Amino acid sequence: MRIKISFLKVHGSSGTVPLHHQKIISAFMDEVIREMPISSPFYNFSSLKGTSKVQNGQIRFLSSKVSLVLSAPDKEFAEEWVRRIFERRLVSFAKLTLVPKASEVIPDPDFNQVMKYVCISPMVPQGPFESDPEGNIPDPLDPREQDFSDAFYDVLMENMERAGFTPQQLHDFAEFEITPDPGYIQKILNTHKKFARIYKNNDSLPIFGYLLPFALHAHPQVQKFVWDCGIGMYTNQGYGMVDVVGGLSQRMAEEEDTSMNFGSGDSEQ
Repeated sequence: MRIKISFLKVHGSSGTVPLHHQKIISAFMDEVIREMPISSPFYNFSSLKGTSKVQNGQIRFLSSKVSLVLSAPDKEFAEEWVRRIFERRLVSFAKLTLVPKASEVIPDPDFNQVMKYVCISPMVPQGPFESDPEGNIPDPLDPREQDFSDAFYDVLMENMERAGFTPQQLHDFAEFEITPDPGYIQKILNTHKKFARIYKNNDSLPIFGYLLPFALHAHPQVQKFVWDCGIGMYTNQGYGMVDVVGGLSQRMAEEEDTSMNFGSGDSEQ
């Protein structure tokens, strides 16, 4: 179940959050979920969305409306999660103070063998990396290479096994391929930018994350799991949320247009 929550920015709030703010959202979500009578490790949420601009490594929200998308396969868990958020009169993320205003259920798309997605939070294929003694960091995975798709497949199958899928079902899900959008790839190459950016997980360890449109060739049940739970690592920390191309949450992302156009304060690799 996927739900969009709309917030109103409190008058007088400076309206700024760090460019990479999933950790801040995750801390709030952990606090909310701890208070719930039901629990689940399978949930996902987006970055904050709204009209904004990037200044000195911060996102300043210019509009009065800010949105966030939540998702979980368990309908009861998702509804209770939203209800608990609305019990709070004010919600603060760094220097952005918000009032929960409205919620909207986003219908599931038709899950087919091939789906086209955009990222509405960074997707992470591997765990934290370490620098060598000279301070050099390893190269991130190239999304054009098979290793990139294989890394996401391995994590996804582990998560689906934990979710209760049988060995036979996992065997049936062996057909899997991520194909990055060629137009996006060419744009990145033409502008000499990097495919991956550096983020930090909830333990403040550095990870490579990707914000790229892609096609996923996989079993429809795999597509639904990705839609409900996210793709890659740290999905319950707000990484790996995707939307179908042209979907509601993608239009929210396009309102701010920062995910593909970060300023000079962003770490790219």
